[in-house]
Amino acid sequence: MKKIKKLWTENRVLFVLFVIVLICVFLILGVMLKYFFGTSKSGYGDRLNGIEEVPITEQMQNDFLNQVKSDEQVREATIHTSGKIIYISIQFMNGSSLEDAENKALASLDFFEEKYKNFYDFQFTLKKDASEEEKGFLIMGAKNVNGSGLSWNNNTEIEEKEE
Repeated sequence: MKKIKKLWTENRVLFVLFVIVLICVFLILGVMLKYFFGTSKSGYGDRLNGIEEVPITEQMQNDFLNQVKSDEQVREATIHTSGKIIYISIQFMNGSSLEDAENKALASLDFFEEKYKNFYDFQFTLKKDASEEEKGFLIMGAKNVNGSGLSWNNNTEIEEKEE
């Protein structure tokens, strides 16, 4: 007992510091585990909160595709959702202009009610294959929840100048 008492009196500062270091290490490990692994089971975290209130159903997707495909200039159309983004891809027939394609994509947004436009982002891909008579195009556009309209990427062809 005297040895333990002597050890305590000679090293009590080291023991207290050691206990403080152990407590700090456990606290840091706890915070790191909660931060990196968290408690969320979804890969999106809490970004998809409220998605149950405005679901995109299979029936809605099929109705949208039928509406888009009813246009004689549309060859193929697809739609799928991932998280809060609706991806729409439309392939046009020969004879369609880029301006007509952009206008049809903008008009297709009218299919969705305001609650969908205020919750989901829309991503459009418009494509027309090139033929011998005319050029094709491939353009992408997006409508953000906070945005007012569709924003299109720059589809101008870059011509190299010979010097």
